Amino acid sequence: MSGSILNYAIDLNDQQAPPPIPTGIYPAEVMGVSKRVSNTSGHEYLNVQFRIAPESYPADYTEGDPEGTTLFYNRLRTADAPQPRFQMKRFLQAVGAPLSNRLDLMDLVNLTCNVEITHQEYEGELRAQISRVMPS
Repeated sequence: MSGSILNYAIDLNDQQAPPPIPTGIYPAEVMGVSKRVSNTSGHEYLNVQFRIAPESYPADYTEGDPEGTTLFYNRLRTADAPQPRFQMKRFLQAVGAPLSNRLDLMDLVNLTCNVEITHQEYEGELRAQISRVMPS
């Protein structure tokens, strides 16, 4: 570790939250997928990590992460029941994954699609979220 002192360009007291990526539809890539269990419902779901490349940012969005924006999509229940299976089918079609009665989550990594970004306020801060996953 090189040094224990961090220096910033401005006083952190003056730092405001940067604006989230603007609402709209963006190309995105699946960077990771993991199974999780909801703390509230106890249902198992997929946590899908998407990355929007900085080249896809609107020209006037200058506050975006130069490495790209990472967002998580947590709306896919894994239950073997009609509604969750249908939602999974629609998601797999959107990312271009093959359909069958078996799914290897690692096969989803690096697939691409379009995501619709909306904003939601959370603890007083405006945050970007994925509201919909669509085919490219």
